[in-house]
Amino acid sequence: METFQVKTKKLKDIVDLTPKLNNMIEEKDFQNGLCHVFLTHTTAALTTGEIGEGTEEDLLEVAEKIIPQIQFRHAHDPSHAWSHMAGSLVGASLTLPVMNGELRLGTWQSVLLVELDGPRERQIVVGLAPVI
Repeated sequence: METFQVKTKKLKDIVDLTPKLNNMIEEKDFQNGLCHVFLTHTTAALTTGEIGEGTEEDLLEVAEKIIPQIQFRHAHDPSHAWSHMAGSLVGASLTLPVMNGELRLGTWQSVLLVELDGPRERQIVVGLAPVI
């Protein structure tokens, strides 16, 4: 297992993790198996999606519309309770196939860190596992 840090730049942000993950896979000379990615935070999330042409902003807007603005009971800080709910719904981990030394993603797919309460420094945990 390895970890790396990502510094987000905005309150709500999308960061493409694909190049970093593929570099880690290449450095380990890992050819085939699974790449498990886990985010150690509750106000951000991981998903796959398209990058470019406004799709990042669209994803963030959809997340905002899915979670209604209720009177949150989050005792610690109700002002960011929404980001906890959105992070839980999107999720904190992904398991992705690795084939021939790189992530096996669709043509338009990237691995995305979805920042919901930034800017912050986020920690990502990555594990590579062979599959028989």
